[in-house]
Amino acid sequence: MSPPRLQALRNRDLGGTGASIRAYALHLAADKSTTFAQNIDNFIACTRDSRETNPQVVMRNMRQFMSGMKNYLVKHGEREFEKEVEKERVKLKSTEFLNLDAILESVMHKLVVRPLKEHLYQLFVEEYTRTGAIQLLADNIQYARTKPMHELGVRARIAPPSEEALETICHLLTKLQEVDSPLDKLESLLACIGTIFNSVKSANQRCVALGADDFLPLFVWVLVQSGMLAAEIEADYMWGLLHPSLLSGEGGYYLTTLSSAVHVLKNFRLCSEEQSKTLGPGASLDWKVASLTEFRSVLKIVVPDEMHGSIITKTLPVRPNMTTRDVCKIIAHKVRITNPQDYGLFKLVDGEETLLADGECPQDIKGNVAQAGKHCMFAYKRIDAKIAWPRTSSPH
Repeated sequence: MSPPRLQALRNRDLGGTGASIRAYALHLAADKSTTFAQNIDNFIACTRDSRETNPQVVMRNMRQFMSGMKNYLVKHGEREFEKEVEKERVKLKSTEFLNLDAILESVMHKLVVRPLKEHLYQLFVEEYTRTGAIQLLADNIQYARTKPMHELGVRARIAPPSEEALETICHLLTKLQEVDSPLDKLESLLACIGTIFNSVKSANQRCVALGADDFLPLFVWVLVQSGMLAAEIEADYMWGLLHPSLLSGEGGYYLTTLSSAVHVLKNFRLCSEEQSKTLGPGASLDWKVASLTEFRSVLKIVVPDEMHGSIITKTLPVRPNMTTRDVCKIIAHKVRITNPQDYGLFKLVDGEETLLADGECPQDIKGNVAQAGKHCMFAYKRIDAKIAWPRTSSPH
């Protein structure tokens, strides 16, 4: 597991190429006689007045509207929009292109997300207060603060971020909660995770590789130290409003890590008490022997190395109810598969493989197989690859 590359994820231009297009789109929105401006104003008014209280539904409507308005400008234009695009196009070198999608995405965040942020947060708070999610997270953070690091699953060989680094991390998490744009939030999250990586690397004199099963408990510890009670709301805000193209690479991987850490925290006290009964008080939270609930936060996947005839194991952070399609996107990114359409996720039980459908939930499948008294593994491989799997438990 490597630290995120911020620049690669920005996928937007803050100045120079595209700046005049962005400025003209904002000019169109300010001119209330344009169709573009009227549609935006009507959508915002209707969203605020709507009886819809489910924040997920509201975000889905926002996401669809933003994509629709971008398509409207690109395909039909309005006033001088097409001329502005053409002005920028003639300036391009043969190795450059205008990413209109990314340019207009930042515009839509300013025009749609910013004015609706307060309304959306209110819906989140009401929904998560009603379900008890906010209180559950708050109680578990308070409980986790009374526990030493090893009980959060942080291994002894991993030195935590320094006090100075932790202060920077907390500042970045605060900034994440203050900004409007989901992309700005994602950048703050990635900067926070990058700071954790760099601090741990600096604190550990010898080289320590942080896999997901090492990084996840460390990130849980960071959330506990920061007291970020809105962590679940912020994660879901980004999931709902970010452009889908940002959810399949590094951005999606580390956003999944945040959601996974929140899930661990919400279940920490329950899992801790269950393990105390089994292993005795003071036992550390073991990611390999934790309860079924805990297994839903990380997923171990074996990947055959066809070149060398060996098996490698990857541990991925996963969100609750994550689908096969989403798991495949993350594992393809982590093992650098360039032809993911040829690969699939397989269930392995007693050495027999079964290809999972895109909409199936691997965590549910693992739980059902475990309840039947059998051991379940998952393998990510070429769909056409013929492999005889060992009938033993997962490789170490």
